[in-house]
Amino acid sequence: MSNLATNLLNSARRFPCHLAVRQGRRPWTFADLEERSSRVAGGLLAHSIRPGDRVAIVVNDVPAFASLYYGALRIGAVAVLLDPNLGPETIRHRVELAGARVVFAAEEGYGPIAPAVTSPRRLCVPVGPGFMDQVVLWPRCPTLTRHRGDEPAVVLWPSAATVGGGDAHSLELSHRTLGTAALRTVSDILFLSPGDTLVTTTPIHGLVGQTCGLNATVIAGAGIVRTVSPRSNGVNMEIHRSRGRTGVTAPVITPGAGKGSPGRARPLRRAASLPRRVSGVVG
Repeated sequence: MSNLATNLLNSARRFPCHLAVRQGRRPWTFADLEERSSRVAGGLLAHSIRPGDRVAIVVNDVPAFASLYYGALRIGAVAVLLDPNLGPETIRHRVELAGARVVFAAEEGYGPIAPAVTSPRRLCVPVGPGFMDQVVLWPRCPTLTRHRGDEPAVVLWPSAATVGGGDAHSLELSHRTLGTAALRTVSDILFLSPGDTLVTTTPIHGLVGQTCGLNATVIAGAGIVRTVSPRSNGVNMEIHRSRGRTGVTAPVITPGAGKGSPGRARPLRRAASLPRRVSGVVG
């Protein structure tokens, strides 16, 4: 697999009606997510974004984030993931360090962020409640850029990094690194199966560079649901099994945990079979 977005195309073909992502009341199926991401890709191409260009995503909305994330990856762009709560100055600093050509910013924070990041070389796009409805009008890009798996897919910063010296230490994660971590999570850590649901209070941008998160649920054909309020029992991530097992606690992995520290999960009795590759979609 050379492009991480291949997993979304595979799951959309195998499980088009399965829940992929949800925040709030409206669920998005894998068919919905694939279609929206293809239109994000088409919109980026229409603005001359090409493989290797950086696309900053500064949103918490789960369907919008997932569409933007996989849309950028589809055309070979690099997703720069930023927490909307960082503040305009930190966001501006990191956008400039990453060299992002496009910034998708949450509408509630767009006002202070836009002047800080907009320039003749950079476009800033607000992402509000009507954004996903607007995306359906963008041109569709059904193809997928193929490249070497060791090329970067994501740029992120450790949570402890602040404006100044710490910001220089961003992390670049390749398509192969993220894909391998997702496969390991599905088969060895969380035992995800198609139709399972990962319920979490963790912000969506923090679930891409972690072992447990969006990449794993997509490759497994499982769904991810973000809840805004922490649960009363303090558990911030659970797996709801499609075959009757619910409330299984999943580990939360921080970027500083290291490659060999997948966290601890409650032992599970069965291992899930990995999704078979769909003919016609080759990574």
